[in-house]
Amino acid sequence: MPSYQIRDTATGRLLARGLTDYTAAEAAIDRLDDELEHDLAANSEGAGHIRLRLDIEQVTSSGTQTVGHHILLLGVDDPADPLPAL
Repeated sequence: MPSYQIRDTATGRLLARGLTDYTAAEAAIDRLDDELEHDLAANSEGAGHIRLRLDIEQVTSSGTQTVGHHILLLGVDDPADPLPAL
């Protein structure tokens, strides 16, 4: 049975492993995003528009394969309403 893991594309650092499925990997990325934003705020640091590219990898007995990519943009506020008022 495959498992999933998350790796920082730039550094190759493994950030999470042993995740049960792709959905669990996406949830782990959401938690990482929240933790990073929280840690930066707790240290009174602005994110300064940090961009992280993360790979979701599937691990099987035959090896590891990248099956998805996510880009995290820290320090970029999402607009409250992306559509202009009419």
